[in-house]
Amino acid sequence: MNIEKRALLDHAERCRRVANDLAHSEAAQRLRAMADEYQARATRLDDEGVSSNPGRNGRSHFEDNGDRES
Repeated sequence: MNIEKRALLDHAERCRRVANDLAHSEAAQRLRAMADEYQARATRLDDEGVSSNPGRNGRSHFEDNGDRES
């Protein structure tokens, strides 16, 4: 499993764990939605066939430094 996918799945697991411990239902619902999005992004990584190697600029595609290529 590549690094990005493992990180996304770990984040999803943490969000769900915290959501289960919260008494505030709206916050728990938001955390579960975040977990679903992390899991969906991990699934898309499989679909895209992204490798665990950083891009040509030495950074993973998750990092956003604000200077997008045109």
